[in-house]
Amino acid sequence: MSKEKFKIIFYCWFIYGFFYLNRLNLSPVIPLIMSDLDISHASIGIIGASFYVFYTLVQLPAGHLSDLFGARKVIFAGGLISAFSNMVFSFGSGLWHLMLSQCLNGLGQGCGFSPIIKIIDQHFPFRQRGRVLGLVMTSTAVFTVAAFFLAGYIGQTLGWRAVFWSASLVFIPVLIIFRFVIKKSPVEADSKTDDNEFKRPEVIENKPFVMINKGVFSRDMCLLGSGFFCLCYITYSNLIWLPSFLFESYDMPLVKAGFFAALYPLAGIVSRPLGGYLSDVVFKGGKKKIILIGLFVILISTLLLSWIEDLNINICFIVLIGFFDNLIGLLFFAWMLDLVPKKNSGSGAGALQFFGHMGTTLSIFFSGIAVDLFHSYRPFFMILSVISILGIISIWFIAESGEKSL
Repeated sequence: MSKEKFKIIFYCWFIYGFFYLNRLNLSPVIPLIMSDLDISHASIGIIGASFYVFYTLVQLPAGHLSDLFGARKVIFAGGLISAFSNMVFSFGSGLWHLMLSQCLNGLGQGCGFSPIIKIIDQHFPFRQRGRVLGLVMTSTAVFTVAAFFLAGYIGQTLGWRAVFWSASLVFIPVLIIFRFVIKKSPVEADSKTDDNEFKRPEVIENKPFVMINKGVFSRDMCLLGSGFFCLCYITYSNLIWLPSFLFESYDMPLVKAGFFAALYPLAGIVSRPLGGYLSDVVFKGGKKKIILIGLFVILISTLLLSWIEDLNINICFIVLIGFFDNLIGLLFFAWMLDLVPKKNSGSGAGALQFFGHMGTTLSIFFSGIAVDLFHSYRPFFMILSVISILGIISIWFIAESGEKSL
């Protein structure tokens, strides 16, 4: 792999990591917000779900816009919106204020992932995409851990409001560097979406959003989207609620709860590149078997987690679930790139994100309701087991094929 392509990987890794710093800073300080503003788990669920409603809705437009105007421009605009919304959130005084600012954050955050998938698809061939996606998305593991640690520490020392304004102040300079210093990087050197072809008004007029290639919503893409819906339900239920689960169930200090919860994404530093390697090298580009194995392990682990109360054993299950969650997550997008035409890879990523984060939205809202209703996290984990079964069924019926045509 050339030096220029390693630069592409680094640029994508770095900028998307900072998106995560401004997305997952809520989870570690949920207990502080609940105490300060006297709101319930269900209210926190509404706040978290409001983020993912808008995050989900913007996926298809963001992917399509990256196909038309170039990924870098969409990423820059979304990052600015996210940074601004975090600043607004820090002044929150009630449910509606926090909910509306999270809606705005979801709008900005939704412009990050699909354009990065577009960049990867433009510059890397079929047999490299799994490994490249795995490497780039280790940023989510690194920066999720950073978000958990920093948010927990800043929240305890300076208060929960400082968590959000500090995140935005760091994000803005990074975006400016990305926009102006890296604007002539190899990331866009070969990108057709930044050529004049897509800047001409007559071309844009002939490419309306409704004319996205039918392959984006084929039978297999819909089944893949259903499977990703289930995985996102599991992923974000854990990312959002694990710190609160440990804090409330085991009476942990907030920073310690954040540390153990951070083991879930931290497992991705190893498992994400491993998943790409297994797909590209061991399974010769295949993804189906790995995804099915991962969902089965998550099914068994969440079922046991719902019944076992020993902290040490449960920490092991949290790490195991996180490992396989991260192992298979990016393979959904590598598989998507095999299913849709190359020119629609941004739209395909947006469509898959749309499917997945409908699951995210429902997970955060209903998880909060379940905890309030049963005063226990046991039903929370049992629901994740059921969702794993649904994911297995969806993936089972997809017929895996070889490399797509250009």
